[in-house]
Amino acid sequence: MYRPAIFAAAPALLAIAVYYTIAPPFFCSGTCCFVKSTCADVPMANHLVQPKYEKVAAALAESLAIGWDLGASVFMRVNGETVLDIAGGYQDKEKTIPYDVTTMNLVFSSGKIPETIGIALLVDKGLMELDTPIKEYWPEFAQKGKGEITMGDILSHRSGAMDSFEETPDAATLQDDHKRDEFLASQKFLFPRGTVGYRGASSDAVVRRVDPLKRSLLQLVQEELFDTVGQSIFCPPISSHDWEGRMSKVHDIPLSKMMLGLLPQLYLSNFYRSVLGEVHPLVLSDSEVNLYRNWILKVDPNSPLVKPGLPDMDQGEASWNNRSSWLSYPMMSANCLTNARGTGHVFDAFMRGKVVSDDTLALFLKPVGTNEFDNFLSSNVTYSAGGFGNGGVGKEGPLFLGIFKQPVGAECTGWGGIGGSTIMHCLVGAHNVTLSYVPNLLSPRVSLDRGMKLLSEAVGILLKDFADLGPLLLPEVLELVGKHHGLSKFYESFREAAPDMWTTINREAVLHQKRVELAEELNVLKAKRREVESQLKDVDIEIASIGQQSQYAACDGSHKSKRQKIC
Repeated sequence: MYRPAIFAAAPALLAIAVYYTIAPPFFCSGTCCFVKSTCADVPMANHLVQPKYEKVAAALAESLAIGWDLGASVFMRVNGETVLDIAGGYQDKEKTIPYDVTTMNLVFSSGKIPETIGIALLVDKGLMELDTPIKEYWPEFAQKGKGEITMGDILSHRSGAMDSFEETPDAATLQDDHKRDEFLASQKFLFPRGTVGYRGASSDAVVRRVDPLKRSLLQLVQEELFDTVGQSIFCPPISSHDWEGRMSKVHDIPLSKMMLGLLPQLYLSNFYRSVLGEVHPLVLSDSEVNLYRNWILKVDPNSPLVKPGLPDMDQGEASWNNRSSWLSYPMMSANCLTNARGTGHVFDAFMRGKVVSDDTLALFLKPVGTNEFDNFLSSNVTYSAGGFGNGGVGKEGPLFLGIFKQPVGAECTGWGGIGGSTIMHCLVGAHNVTLSYVPNLLSPRVSLDRGMKLLSEAVGILLKDFADLGPLLLPEVLELVGKHHGLSKFYESFREAAPDMWTTINREAVLHQKRVELAEELNVLKAKRREVESQLKDVDIEIASIGQQSQYAACDGSHKSKRQKIC
């Protein structure tokens, strides 16, 4: 007679079980899982935090303390000046090895940022063109209907490849440059050219044929980009020596959360949203549900996710931590390691026109489609010619890629990697801001929820600058922009809606840039002064030494009576 009551209570009991099992942060412990104030502080390596941006640093510290992050680094520049360079947490689940600003780990598809910038360097030097068929640089590539595919097609995710081949290559093939090139050239892309679908394959084979020094993509990017800012990027194969200390492994979320939190959402997503809310870091969007159903359950036989692809891509942590063939061959677009400093410095320099000419920069940032459906990501996307994601305005407000929430009041360009790594450059009024976030805890979300939250904090701080400038309320301007224009017309709308305010902002930007230049000049002069003071000190020491030698010589000769006073 108790059975109907039990059945009636089953949904509520299930909801309670779901909530208390997966609602707490991934790596919390004890009462910290439910009461933030009881969470212990984690070690932080704050190399640089300008006071104005302490809220961004605090947001990372809180995420680490309560367990949404395990270890992570954040690097941020505003108008060409580094304002944040921080890290914290741990490299390991046992929480014994600190994670600092020099720690590196896999950034997955965030590696497409330096890869594309490397290609832009070659284009800028006239060594390659985006609209020239790849067969002109690599004749063997033209096999099996690939003759018209260009580097522009590859970068903008419309070559038809989507990492789907006629067969899956073995590790030995991929580890050898010559064999890997032969394999890629021999394969038929399973989707027609022009089909929008996310890519993973690297452009290394073309770079080695185009670069006058015959460098690999990794060598080109390290020497031309990362070396110039004193940073490093590593791609497989990676020695055990390199892994020790400076490189963190990446970690999956706990198995209990995977089994009870992620997998049931493939068919019970609405239930989970009702229990946990739509903004919970474990709650999947509709696009993510479709992606995982095809990847895990193979529900759509025509999906690129069920076609033959790269080996060892579905073993969880075992795939990502140097224990599989997937980390035995270089693929900058997917399996290289760096930190927030490295990607942040390089992308900021590129976006501010310090790496290539203005024409080349404009070419790589030009959108090649608007809100197109990506057959791999199962989401609408706006890609640039270089493959960056371009922000736009959707029915719910500003969006990034249809699934990555773009901060209100900003126009952003960039990309991210599976698990959460994020690299974005945003225009916020007259300011430009670059934020790079590299975590070692792999969120199951495809959307960059943690990185975009940090970016939103930064954008909010910069927007406050404008709100304090005059009587015109900034939200009214943003509402006007959102209703009548795409954010790509942010500046024009701002000028029309608030000409006086625009003049003030422009003046502020000019003065800020002047201040940065004067500060750099002052640093040079200070260094020169220290150098001159050091030389002057050396001269004084030598003069004193000579004087002492003369005095001693005078005391050791004849006519002592004449020198008695100084001896």
